[in-house]
Amino acid sequence: MRFLFGMIFGILLVAVGAGAYVYTGSFNTAATAPSSKTEKQFATFALNKSVAKRAPDRKNPLPATPDTFRGGLAHFRENCVVCHGAPGVDPGEIGQGLNPAAPDLTLPRIQARSDGELFWIVSEGIRMTGMPAFGPTHKEDEVWQIVAFLRHLPGITDEETTRLKGAAEEAEHHHEEAPPAAGTEKPPHTHPPGTAPHKD
Repeated sequence: MRFLFGMIFGILLVAVGAGAYVYTGSFNTAATAPSSKTEKQFATFALNKSVAKRAPDRKNPLPATPDTFRGGLAHFRENCVVCHGAPGVDPGEIGQGLNPAAPDLTLPRIQARSDGELFWIVSEGIRMTGMPAFGPTHKEDEVWQIVAFLRHLPGITDEETTRLKGAAEEAEHHHEEAPPAAGTEKPPHTHPPGTAPHKD
């Protein structure tokens, strides 16, 4: 009985301490603050359990062909490379500012996931990580194309690397509207009374 009481007291003490830590604002939510080892371990454990419970037990219905890879590359180029990068392609500024950082998708731990798990992650996203859900904006076959390209990613061709690098470079380029040259500003003008309002 004494052991049980001590265990319950210990759990309550940890819960109160954690609550006070959050309530007082001591927990730093800035993306520039490095994550602790405990935070990383807990988040990874929770993610793996959640994905394993919800992911469909399915193989990719699309064949691993150049046509499938072309479709997957187009979506990956549009949506993924700026955060994840690719072999020979660094992530863009957005990806470099993420915390947790978007993982290298060629890593063994990523490639070891089942097709169903990759499909679920791409479709549903991962909250509080910057990983969006592509299910609401992409058809099912398009998500499977992305999954197929993820499998192909460790062995992409030089041509595919060039295409992805071009997308990353485009994302890095900032288009800023230059201010009007001196003396070219439109002078203010007035309207006679009763003139209907209009846009210039």
